[in-house]
Amino acid sequence: MEPGLPLSRFAQWNRGLAEAFAATSPAQLAERFAPSARNLLAADSCHVGLYLREGACVTIDGGRPDRWNRQYDGGLFRQDPFFQKFAATRQDFLLPLSSFDTFHFEKTPYYRDFYQPSQTIDEITGVFNLSPGTAGYVTFFRHRGSPGFIHADLVLAEGAGDAIRLVLERLWRLWQTGRQAGRIGGKTGLSARERQILDLMLEGGCAKSIARRLAISPGTVRNHIKSIYAKLGVHSQVELLAGGRDGRSL
Repeated sequence: MEPGLPLSRFAQWNRGLAEAFAATSPAQLAERFAPSARNLLAADSCHVGLYLREGACVTIDGGRPDRWNRQYDGGLFRQDPFFQKFAATRQDFLLPLSSFDTFHFEKTPYYRDFYQPSQTIDEITGVFNLSPGTAGYVTFFRHRGSPGFIHADLVLAEGAGDAIRLVLERLWRLWQTGRQAGRIGGKTGLSARERQILDLMLEGGCAKSIARRLAISPGTVRNHIKSIYAKLGVHSQVELLAGGRDGRSL
């Protein structure tokens, strides 16, 4: 850990880690970990979640749902340069937004659709591969009215990297447990094909990738998905994946 870190911030960080490891659901882990992580870097907000290589994102909300997180999970994550880097490599990384400054970030759709409206001005994000198909991420944000991150902040985040990875591994295990409960509880009333498609959706699959896996048409998959949503009382894949956020059955 950074030698110059104030003792009070170091103590809060340690308490946050201990409380996160004792959490029994993804949402509880996020609620306990995020405040200490945010304080560690003097960030305005901190979020944790999972990236799935099938092309899905699950942000774990602690406390109450964040509308920007839901919009991010609903599709904006595909525009995120950090997600794009994750999709292009299997290497772990912890980077500041400035590492992407050569691509004219302020002219991108992601800047227009997420950064400006959410009043975000800077971020440091770490992505840690947890399995061949899943990575955990932590993102530290600063918002309008705050200064951007400096090199010392990145050094501090890198020093905390091993502990962050352990927290994300715990998050992933809790999310998997909740997802397995959803697979059992949510299958009631579904046909055999719908149960098969539900499993693939819970792994982050989209209509096209599921159609390829099952050798059926995307249109047929979409029809099954509509039926699954109706039977489970959800309206989107984001809501479906959210069944694993807090350990409840779908």
